[in-house]
This record gives sequence, structure tokens and C-alpha cells, in this order.
Amino acid sequence: MKKIAILSGVNIKHMTLISLYTDLLKRHGIEYDIIYMDKYGEDEPFDCAHKYRYTCIVKQDMPKPVKELKYMSFLPYAKRKLLEGKYDFVIVWNDVAIFQFGPFLARHFKGRYCLNVRDNMRYDDPLFAWRYRRCFANAAFNTTSSRGYLAFLPQNAEFLPIHSLNLAVLEGMRVHTSLRREGEPIRIGFVGYVRFYERNRKLLDAFANDPRFELHYYGKNASVLQAYAEEKGIENTCFHDSFPVEDTAKYLEKIDVMNNLYGNDTANVRLAISIKTYHALYARIPILVCPDTYNAEYAEEAGVGFEIADEQIDQSLPDRFYRWYRGMSFERMDAACRLFLQRAQEDNQKFVQIAEKHLAS
Repeated sequence: MKKIAILSGVNIKHMTLISLYTDLLKRHGIEYDIIYMDKYGEDEPFDCAHKYRYTCIVKQDMPKPVKELKYMSFLPYAKRKLLEGKYDFVIVWNDVAIFQFGPFLARHFKGRYCLNVRDNMRYDDPLFAWRYRRCFANAAFNTTSSRGYLAFLPQNAEFLPIHSLNLAVLEGMRVHTSLRREGEPIRIGFVGYVRFYERNRKLLDAFANDPRFELHYYGKNASVLQAYAEEKGIENTCFHDSFPVEDTAKYLEKIDVMNNLYGNDTANVRLAISIKTYHALYARIPILVCPDTYNAEYAEEAGVGFEIADEQIDQSLPDRFYRWYRGMSFERMDAACRLFLQRAQEDNQKFVQIAEKHLAS
């Protein structure tokens, strides 16, 4: 039986959709280890044979050079574990780990590792082109969470699309069967790691105490916006800070519209498809998106996207959005969501077939 390692440069809770691999390995009765960097000092549970946790605290307010040095300090520890473990295959999760270990893997594990692109980790920087060409070309296979990323990824390698549709987390969720009834407040929700504070403060101001709406924030750092709402006397809100991933469905059931206003000022946000889009498709709810993004194209083609530019977050926004929401056809949205989810599952199944050849044969 093959000996498998999962290598990650981030905490377990940020390893979105690693279940695509772990479920496959469990189905075939294959044990696996995980080697990862813990930047929070949290010993998170993970179902595996051996867990090798390298703790190195990285705080948000640290200078960038300090953060980079801390991340790079993970290399000697992980390299030693990989060589001592004599693994047959390494699943590399997260773009930080791709950047950190690319040359090492190309040299020591050629054809025995896979790379999973979920963000832009300086892939478009000419200074690192040689590094990425080699590590992607020498991988057994590569995946990407957005076809938008193909614009800057190396052309000498192929990439399988995989979609951030974690059915294990969403299973059992009560999906919407209609739009919110007239007279009931439309609940606009941000579910996940709460950030983009300035944009969301503007959103809170625009919708402040409008009885047609409620603004919900569920996830780590929601308390930052809660303090702002309390200071400004904004009462049509609901907040809950950090929650375990397995509670995601519970919070999705509490909202009618997904807040995915990430901006469009970096390649990351312009070209990504966010997890929130798949959550909206599964829940059968519309999603707020920023213009000039691949996410907006995807959401609007699926019939669930409403574009809002930063300069449009003003006092006229509630009326504009209310008219759009009330003009929607739930039946058309439901049919479009089903079609897009079917396509996503078909892509994910193709990925599973290729992954099984390398991991289970």
C-alpha cells in the first residue's frame, strides 16, 4: 500500500476542500500523514495516521519580511519529515506550500506529487517563472480552483479544474425553496473569515436600520464589524464570531443573499471563484459580486449575481437591490443553480478518476 503525505503551508481550517483527497484515500483504505505549519498555535483535529505540526505564530500586524521569514522557517522541518517518511506520493495543498517546496519536490519527488492552485502566489512574477515551470511540469498532475488562473499559470503544464463544492459540509442543509416573502427582511450574509472592513462598514452605513434588510456577519473577526454597528447605532444586524467548519450549513440557512464583495484590485480577487459562490448555488440564493471579476462572470451566468462597485455603495443601493431582488424568478435561479452544480460535480469526478490512478493504484 502506498504511503501518502499531505503537505500544507497553512492551518487545517484553511485547507478548503482537502476532503476531495481524504475521502478518496479513505474509500480505498489508504492511510495518510499530514505535515503542516500552524500559525495560530491551535492543535486542530485531523483524521490521519500521523500529524506533524510545526508551530510558528504569524500575526496579521507583523511586517511582511518578518512574516515571510517565519513561513520559510517551516522548510527545514517539513523537508526532513518528507525524506524521513519515504513517502510514495505527496499532496501539496495551498499555494504557499507550492512556492516554498516547488524546487525540492521537483528534485526529490519527481512525478510523485500533485499541486493544487487556489490563489495567485506570484505566479505572474517573471522572477519566479523558472521556479514554477519546473515544479508544475514535474508534478504527476495539477489542479486549479478557477479557470481564470490559467491566464498566468505556466503553459508547459496541464491543470484540472476542481470546484470548491464541499458536499460533506453542506449535506443535510435546508436549501431555499423560494425568495424571501414580502414584509420579511432580506438577510444579506457574509459567512466565513470576515475581512474587507472598510467596504463592509460602507455597506452597513448604506443599509443602516432599513427595515427591508438585515446584514449578517458570521465568522472570525465578525466582532470588528459588530463594534462598528454598535457605535453607529445600526440595529438591523446579526453577528457571530468564529465557528467550526461543520457548522457552515447552519449559518447558510440563516441568510437569503450572499455577500461576496471582495473588490477587484488584485489578480487574486479578479480571477478567483470564491467558495461563497458555490455556497450560494447550493443554497439557491443570489450573491453580491464586484464588477470586472471572473467570479462575477460565473455568478451572473448562473443567474445569481448582482454587481456592486465600491462607488455604488451609497444610500441609493438598498432601493436598487430591492427592485432587482423582487424582480427575480426563483424557478429560473433554481434551474440555473442545478445546472452549474451538475457541471461542477462532473469536473470534480474527472479529477477523482485521475487522482485515483496516482494514489490508489
